[in-house]
Amino acid sequence: MGKIYMRTKYIKEMKMNIPHSINIANAMYGFREMGAEIIPYHSIDDIYDIVTRDDIVLDYLNQCNIIFSKFDVVPNIPDYPEILKPFLGRKIWKDTINNISNDEKKWSAGYFVKPVKNKVFTGKIINSVSDLIGCGNQSEDYEVLISEPLDICAEWRCFIIYDELIDVRPYGILTNQYKNSCMYHYDENVLNSMMKAFTSWEDRPSACSMDICVTSDGKTLLVELNDAYALGCYGLPSLYYAKLISARWSQILGSEDEYNF
Repeated sequence: MGKIYMRTKYIKEMKMNIPHSINIANAMYGFREMGAEIIPYHSIDDIYDIVTRDDIVLDYLNQCNIIFSKFDVVPNIPDYPEILKPFLGRKIWKDTINNISNDEKKWSAGYFVKPVKNKVFTGKIINSVSDLIGCGNQSEDYEVLISEPLDICAEWRCFIIYDELIDVRPYGILTNQYKNSCMYHYDENVLNSMMKAFTSWEDRPSACSMDICVTSDGKTLLVELNDAYALGCYGLPSLYYAKLISARWSQILGSEDEYNF
């Protein structure tokens, strides 16, 4: 059976190593419950040479991608799959961040802008020049996805493992991102239709999240898809969170999912 490598950090006040983040800790508890062999480490360099395709690494996005690159694999799922576009409720197109920065009509239009390259900056609504701070790169003109903004009242993260919707968790509630979001609820019929479309997608991931929202005009819409290896737990029980990670890691690296039970 493959090993679970877990990134840790040393806490001087406690004189001990602990998981490097709450998400890593949550995954650790789930894998421990399933009897996994868990090996702590501090730096990805410590384990790079010994990780195999059967192992799973609990770390941040860039570090996981370093391991995938070792096996010549580049994970990629679209934010807006073609088969789910009927549920977007808005127009989405591509541009570059420099084109937006150089055109006042674009950077003042209030569009939502997010990078095509995963996580190089956090997607956000651009209303002014100041909103562009932190979005550029001196050496690269990032390709971006632009969408018409939504007036979102509440948002949820829907966790999917092997075509099964295992949980739907409130998104942004801890940061009070959406005021009175607890007063809203998504349309379960729309969510069922999204899942039916998702399971008919030939190249679908074995595990991912499908973020949905309710807008001020009462519509339940798709926000985006997210790859399971790069997801926070958002309150998902640790056992399911570990299974979510395992399902996607095994698919990405072409190994057996030893925790699919």
